[in-house]
Order: sequence, then C-alpha cells, then structure tokens
Amino acid sequence: MHPSILPINATTQLIQEIARQLDALDSLQLPKESLHAVRLLQLRRLTRRIETLIPGHFGHGERTAHYARLLGEATSLTAPQHIELHYAALLHDIGLLTLPGRLLDETAAHSLDDYALIQSHPREGAALLSPYRFLSEAARLIAHHHERWDGAGYPYGLRGVYIPLLARILAVADAFDSIAIRSTSLDRALRTLQASAGSQFDPILTATFCARLRDQDQFQPLPFGEASVTALTVEPTVDQSSHQQMPSSMF
Repeated sequence: MHPSILPINATTQLIQEIARQLDALDSLQLPKESLHAVRLLQLRRLTRRIETLIPGHFGHGERTAHYARLLGEATSLTAPQHIELHYAALLHDIGLLTLPGRLLDETAAHSLDDYALIQSHPREGAALLSPYRFLSEAARLIAHHHERWDGAGYPYGLRGVYIPLLARILAVADAFDSIAIRSTSLDRALRTLQASAGSQFDPILTATFCARLRDQDQFQPLPFGEASVTALTVEPTVDQSSHQQMPSSMF
C-alpha cells in the first residue's frame, strides 16, 4: 500500500475483517457446486459492508455484477470466466477503502496529487485481493477496470485488446451503473454510454450491451434513476445518434 494512503480506523478494522473472511473462503473444502454458492453469498455480504463506508456506493457492486453478467452472457464466456467476472464486479471498488475519506467526495476540488492517489485504487484493490487463490483472476480484472480502449486510462495505460476481455466488460458495467443512477431514462443513459464507445469503451461490447438493454421485455427490471432498467437478449446494434458526453468519474 502506498505510504501516503492511511485508512481511517473503521476502515482499517474492516480491511482486517475482510482479510480474515477471505482467508477462510480461500481454504474452504466443499464440493465444487457448493463452493461457488458459499463464496458468492459471503462476497455479497462483504460488498455491502464495504459500500457502507464509501459515499454513494451502496448497491453499486450488486448492480455492476448484474450488468457485467448480462454482457458476459452475450460474449460466450466459459463457466469459470463467468465466476471470475462476478467476483470482480462485486469487489471492484474495494481499493477505495485505501483512500483518505476526503478523496471519496466526487464533488470536491482535487489537486493533481489527489488524482494520482485516486487513480491508484484499482491497483490497491488488486493488491488486497491477490493473496487469495480464488480471487487471483478477479484481482487482475479489478486492476484493469479503469483502463480505456484508447489507452488514456489508468493505472497502466493499456489500450484496445491488450486490456483483458473481462476487464473491458467490467468497465462497461461499472460505468453504466454510475450513469444510470444519475439519469432519468434508459434511453438517455444508453446514449451517454454509447458516446464513449471506441474511446473509453470497447465499441463492440458497448453496442452489444446497449442492444440488450433496449429490449425491455425479457428481463427483470432494476432500480434506475426515476425509471427502471431491464436487461435482455437481442442481437447487437449500434445507435449512432448520440453526441452526449459521458460524465467523468474517477471511481
């Protein structure tokens, strides 16, 4: 952990508790079909605990996992890849626990040094999770979930297909939930997301995701601003009519 990142006491205690629970989950000896279910249940509980200390994030992990799984189902992932993606989506913001609390206020003015610390959170999150065997791949995905298709992301500046596929899926799901909670309609949120296809996001994955969400009759709705979001199964299409820029978020 960077020496200038000192978690507050409550956060330090939570990180220590998370470490104990993850260690126990890592050493579980259960049949394969039961192992994932038990780990997933505990990771969901840990995610809720984590999000109580991050302003404006409660429920974000579950919603991001929902969107990531939806997009993952459209990209022919293997069963193990679906599991890795689910774990990573739930825990993708765990690195925010390592930041000083003042940096978690997205409306506050930040210095260049502040931004450098904020941009360390994917790497710090990966460092927290990588010691646990069952989360080693999820840690790698978390490390790259703020990379950009055009190479202007962080923390490593990877671009295009050099960004792991599952990390590209996670990036779309993470950003869409951040857009959705600030939007008043599904169409507006999808247009905002699509405006960054080919720059921030993998354009094919973005088109696939938007196409699936536009067919609202085949999936259970999620809370969505003042509307509702529904996830679906249709062929990919691209809406070229949006010129709206996606709101920037460091998290």
